[in-house]
Amino acid sequence: MLRNRFMPQCFSADDELQVMGCAQQSGLGPVVRCLLWNILKAKRSSWQDDFVELIADRDLVLLQEAVCNAPSDPTFTQSARLEWVMARSFKDPRTQCEHGVNTGCVVKAVERRFYLSPHHEPVSLTQKLLLTTLYPLRNCSEQLLVLNMHAINFVGVKKYAEQLGQLEAALSVHQGPIILGGDFNTWNPARLAHFQRVAVGAGLHEADMQRRSRLSQMNQHLDHLFYRGLTLRSVESLGHYQSSDHAPITATFELEKIT
Repeated sequence: MLRNRFMPQCFSADDELQVMGCAQQSGLGPVVRCLLWNILKAKRSSWQDDFVELIADRDLVLLQEAVCNAPSDPTFTQSARLEWVMARSFKDPRTQCEHGVNTGCVVKAVERRFYLSPHHEPVSLTQKLLLTTLYPLRNCSEQLLVLNMHAINFVGVKKYAEQLGQLEAALSVHQGPIILGGDFNTWNPARLAHFQRVAVGAGLHEADMQRRSRLSQMNQHLDHLFYRGLTLRSVESLGHYQSSDHAPITATFELEKIT
């Protein structure tokens, strides 16, 4: 009874993804403008204005610490330009707010899947998420696989690596272009090494950028953006935004010509 009243109510692999908004385009490309951001549950007062500004010209948006059944809902449910796909981890019993990862795109996903981490985080007993969405490309027979991940925290490297095993498996079944982004909680060398091994093994390249380390994140970079089968035209960490404890990252990709 006490757990039901005070502890997060966890979702399971049997729960459905939440699909909101409406995409207007039939295919992505040849340019794909991307935003990656851990939005800190959209709880800071300046978040709404910042978010509307940041997504105005984006084709693809990857959010971690996303919420639904929350005051920010209309931004997603009433979207006439982007389809939003949200995978949920848990519900706050006090606010009834649901937490997870959310991917938005100007094209409707042709396939959507999510994976709960094999292990729970201590104390809260919640799981982290990997969300995969597949999108058609304009004038191209291939499809773009997008992977949006929030990696498990506060556990040993072995449990961390087991969640990365889910990522490795999802990457292995796709032969075409890929965008992988998220908060990977790579706050120590062992975690970062495990993550880089998976990314390099799938033939991914990191979108390297200039950015400032944050003491709250142990002076390590937790958010990463990787890609394959695309050309990176630009990438930037927007550290001047203060509506989250993570800086939003914007990137522009161009599809490589298929020969």
